[in-house]
Amino acid sequence: MSHFNTEAVELNVLRQGPEPLQDPPRPGALLDILVSDALTRYWILQRPVGLASAAELDLYAEDRFNAIFGDDPAQWVLRVDPLPHSDYWLACAIPKLFAVDLPQAATARGWLVRRVQPRFVRDFNHHCAALTRNAAFCVASHESTTIGLIADGNWREIRVHPPLDHDVTSLSTLLQRDCRQAGMAAADLQSVVVGDLREAAR
Repeated sequence: MSHFNTEAVELNVLRQGPEPLQDPPRPGALLDILVSDALTRYWILQRPVGLASAAELDLYAEDRFNAIFGDDPAQWVLRVDPLPHSDYWLACAIPKLFAVDLPQAATARGWLVRRVQPRFVRDFNHHCAALTRNAAFCVASHESTTIGLIADGNWREIRVHPPLDHDVTSLSTLLQRDCRQAGMAAADLQSVVVGDLREAAR
């Protein structure tokens, strides 16, 4: 566990499981739970025609999740960012073990859980204001390399790759591959890389 800022402590959930959950420094201390992208499922959800309610959006997201990943959505917590002026929305799914059970355990020990977020979402929210309408945003961590592609202000693609290793592949290679699959040109995109392995992306 590490101090995320002066307001909250950060608990990382890694591929091998969460860091040890300690007692809070004081009752009601804030806790942020950060889930590795290696444990998170991401996809791009096209805005459905005639969407009438949040409940319909939840059902639509569950249906697409099952179709893409073949997993039971009941074992996951699904989240969608339905931007009002966008045709494509970022969606993610976190295992209930970390999105529900872990926060409940933390609350029982006296923590006040402020948020549960995947690493990519946390980092994107920190940097999105600096991105242009055509961008490739990459989070290079020790557990994964997550690349999100944005065209004309809309999400177009997001993929989670293994951690960067120049002996196997480079960020440039991954980006070119993802862009080809999305029908985009990497040269046209502002490329922003953050994370512990950002230097390895150079």
